[in-house]
Amino acid sequence: MGASVASALARRGVDGIVVVDVDLAGVYASSELNAGGARATWWQRVNVEACRLTLDFFREHAEAFSFRELGYLWLYDDADLYARAVERRTLQNELGLGVEALSVAEIAEHSPILDRNLTELVGATFSPRDGLVNPNAVRAWYRRDAEERGVVFLNRHYLSGVETALASAAGGSARRIRSVALSEIIAGVADEAGALLRLLTTHRVPSEFAVAESSLECETFVNCLGAWSPLLSAKIGVRDVTEPVRRQISLIDVNATDLAPGVEPETLGMVVDASGLYLHPDGAFFLAGYSPPGDAPGYDFSYDGQAFFERELWPRLAHRSSSFERCGHVRGWAGLYAVTPDCSGIVGGVAGFTNLYEAHSFTGRGVMQSYAVGRELASLIVDGCYETVDLSPLTRERFADPNRWIREDLHI
Repeated sequence: MGASVASALARRGVDGIVVVDVDLAGVYASSELNAGGARATWWQRVNVEACRLTLDFFREHAEAFSFRELGYLWLYDDADLYARAVERRTLQNELGLGVEALSVAEIAEHSPILDRNLTELVGATFSPRDGLVNPNAVRAWYRRDAEERGVVFLNRHYLSGVETALASAAGGSARRIRSVALSEIIAGVADEAGALLRLLTTHRVPSEFAVAESSLECETFVNCLGAWSPLLSAKIGVRDVTEPVRRQISLIDVNATDLAPGVEPETLGMVVDASGLYLHPDGAFFLAGYSPPGDAPGYDFSYDGQAFFERELWPRLAHRSSSFERCGHVRGWAGLYAVTPDCSGIVGGVAGFTNLYEAHSFTGRGVMQSYAVGRELASLIVDGCYETVDLSPLTRERFADPNRWIREDLHI
């Protein structure tokens, strides 16, 4: 998200842009660790519009991003939830998504890989304009575009302090971020995952980690820290509602001879089971994930390995598909969702500051909204208003009134 905002600002002719990141390699970046799904099929208008604009951008650069328009198939076993999904098609299709409602009888015909226990379902939706993308390629594109336009990326730099001062603002006084203090981190420490995580989850830089200190004066400051945003917020006295929550993903090996008749993995998009399991083909393997509802918030990147596969994934896979009866665990990883109380992102200016903006905590849809959010936030910063997609419903001020929450239920 930071690279997208930087790219968009640079395209508007803004110079002097610096992106500061302790982890440009993405060891602990959600965009490096996600499942690669890209969809505009959400239930809230602002989320649909931001994702739709971003997916249009992905289609424009389909080869560079490995974007494959293979669709999302969403299964339901709850009649009330399915009725809501069908009702939301009015909004989704008004915005050009072409979402279809499938009966139980049509599910297996649509996706032959689903051949077990379908009678317990009540229906499905299929969104043909959604698909799969390489999130690392998307991030690299934004960064390359930004660098070509003069943006400076500071790697292995930890924001160790923020200096603020009172400044005049409309309707009274507000704070202004004057400068930030940076600590450059020893390369070896930044490359060592365990040491980097210990550094990231503290509010100071141990002396043995720092090489040098510097500062940057700020005309405008944008927080794009995702799941790490609470650490910055604590430095500037802003209440942060974001919680980092672990998500685990596994790669699964399936022998071609075990696939059910008619199954062609290269034509299969994302499948989201009624149980919360999601899967899609990934090269020679299948990728699958599941988010146990009881997982506590925290900066936890541990992957439970074979035990996670056997406990959470294999039973759900085999329950819905005979193709996974004899599948095997290959490897996996864990990353973070930046979760807000209503499961929608935080975008816009921060009340009480004259020059502080933010774009973070998208609860798993950061890559899917990255282009739209970068472009629209750049418009807000430069011109004082949004250009195409009105992101004002995503301001953090909404959390003061639950009636203004952008409650998004359609997430995994």
